[in-house]
Amino acid sequence: MDGYPDCLYQYVVDHMEAEAAVNLIGYSRCRSAQDMAWSAPEEALTHEQIKLVEDYRSAWTELRYQEERLLFQKAVSLGKWMVQA
Repeated sequence: MDGYPDCLYQYVVDHMEAEAAVNLIGYSRCRSAQDMAWSAPEEALTHEQIKLVEDYRSAWTELRYQEERLLFQKAVSLGKWMVQA
């Protein structure tokens, strides 16, 4: 992204985190559900299998981050186009 969309993206992310902090009940509920869902496989898997899952989750998280940035960039481009039209 060029400077403007990158700065705007960071601003939006920073404020989303602040708004998420206000909604701690919903966040806590989702976090607990994730922890509970992971506890059973974590106990059943070997150390090597857990490492593979964690590597996958890390790669998936990075991909998701890149997809969100691309989507944001496209949305900003669309917004600029709409303003100019």
